[in-house]
Amino acid sequence: MATRTPDPAVSRRARAAARWAIAVGVAGFGLKLSGWLLTDSDAVFSDALESIVNIVASLGAFFAIRYADQPPDEEHPYGHGPIEFVSALFEGVLIGVAGVVILTQCAQTFYRGRAPLESIDLGLALVLASALLNGIAGIALLRVGRATGSEALVGDGKHLLSDLWTTCAVVAGLVAVKLTGHAWIDTAVATAVGVLLLVVGARVGLRGLSAILGRQDEADHREITRILEEHRQGREPRICSFASVRHRHQGRVHFIDMHLRLPRGMSVADSHEVASAIEHEVLEAVGDGTATAHVEPCGDAQCPRCRGGAG
Repeated sequence: MATRTPDPAVSRRARAAARWAIAVGVAGFGLKLSGWLLTDSDAVFSDALESIVNIVASLGAFFAIRYADQPPDEEHPYGHGPIEFVSALFEGVLIGVAGVVILTQCAQTFYRGRAPLESIDLGLALVLASALLNGIAGIALLRVGRATGSEALVGDGKHLLSDLWTTCAVVAGLVAVKLTGHAWIDTAVATAVGVLLLVVGARVGLRGLSAILGRQDEADHREITRILEEHRQGREPRICSFASVRHRHQGRVHFIDMHLRLPRGMSVADSHEVASAIEHEVLEAVGDGTATAHVEPCGDAQCPRCRGGAG
């Protein structure tokens, strides 16, 4: 069994990014709230409501990352990493709830009628400033989340980028209202934002739920099987075949199991060296965690490795 422990510097980087995301969320909400108070726009209201979700989600990501960094203990021998998936699921639920609230607001507006918007120019400036802020923050969080293996940061980054697109739709709606004078366009844009949030929330939540249930990462699986296949085809240390490749990751920590078949006549010491070398190589490829290779004697009478007399 090979183990590769997380780098404390990586954890510090992830926590710093989460703290920055909270500050960005608060600033963006302040800008959008000001824009809504000035314009009384349903679309800006929907955007401001999503910013509240951003703040809560960023807080959840920060505390999830802190908790996930705790070392394994007797009650949690595999560590505390799954809390990041819980954070992603929680964020998805919050996004969906925001979508429902926005659609409810729009339904009320359509029922009672839409009053003319006010101070559209200043409202546009405030909303555009928040869009720029969210775009920069979203790209940064995605990069840090992928570099550190933090599911919570990746989810938060995707949410901020989806917020950017909804803000662009809000801006387009305000421009259309200003040019045409048709205030109903504003509520129509807000309705579209609400529907979009329902879709995004479902996707983020299902991704978090799937990870909690132990879904294997496809990219990790391709990388692990590629390495094993190269050793099967002749790369040293050579193996006869492999099977039962299973893996999961909890936050930034991976847990990998694999069965390696080696020539029946190979000594225990030599088999252990082969297994250890491949375990370390796999961890170098996928990241921090534990890799365990179970060694079995090859039972294939036609195996070229065995027939070649290696042992």
